[in-house]
Amino acid sequence: MKLKKSYRYSKRILSILLLFLFFKIFSQRISVENKHIYPLEIRYKNQVLKLGKGEKKVFADKEIDFLNIEFDNGRKIISKDIPILLNPNESLNINVLNSIDQTLEFKGDKAPLHNLVINQQHYILYKNIGNYQDILSKNTNTQQLISYFEFVLADYLTKIKTLNASPTGTEDKIYRRAEKYAINDWVASLYLILTGQKTLDLQKKELILYYYNKYIKKDFPNYHCGYKVQYNIIRDLIPYTHQLNINFPEYSVIENTDEDRIIQHLPESCQRFYFKNNYNYFYEINSPKKEYYKGVLKEKFNN
Repeated sequence: MKLKKSYRYSKRILSILLLFLFFKIFSQRISVENKHIYPLEIRYKNQVLKLGKGEKKVFADKEIDFLNIEFDNGRKIISKDIPILLNPNESLNINVLNSIDQTLEFKGDKAPLHNLVINQQHYILYKNIGNYQDILSKNTNTQQLISYFEFVLADYLTKIKTLNASPTGTEDKIYRRAEKYAINDWVASLYLILTGQKTLDLQKKELILYYYNKYIKKDFPNYHCGYKVQYNIIRDLIPYTHQLNINFPEYSVIENTDEDRIIQHLPESCQRFYFKNNYNYFYEINSPKKEYYKGVLKEKFNN
């Protein structure tokens, strides 16, 4: 009898050890250190972690695809979206620096790739907006416009492929995740110049639908604003649902406003972005309306 109990006990210990080793081998290890003067909130996988000034948090989990780091600097809510471009068992250290431009410092596996995608991508893709507008105003050939716009994207994706340095190239799952994130950012930069007016002309309508059908439509039902660019794309398209003949799903409105016709097409996490953006806007112009949006974020979105 004692021998059987001892055997079962040893077997249980062995199972626990194997499970621990499996988790350790196939888990990503990420550390975030707050070198900023403000406390941070870290969001991932529907979890919210607090990180005070000078504190460091280390966590390991499988398939962490995305982190969002936020802090309120007294003027507005600063948000940094961080796609995690790691294979299982790889690690990354993220330092939130006390800098004006909210630069993040990366050390560990694929640090140069993360530096490109998080610290440089937005500037690289959006610096062409002036050129886009100039070409758009002078050129009525839609196909030539598309060719130029896509050359900018292709050139940037080559940088990602080089830094990812995978033998499978563009078939690598890390590359595909970075590619999707870059494409969303790039499409958002195009929609910035193609939308804004009350009525779309024929050329802009054609361009918006081209990029929607080619790059956005397939993944659109899964847009839940894990990062701000998804919110920007949805928000830019919603006013033109009838003109573009696009059907958007409807959701419960968490907090009613005079823009419910917009909010009803935003998933819950996207509605949070709506109130956060309005809070930032009214804070920057020093309007008392900021208190309303701050209250909604705290009461309805635990922000």
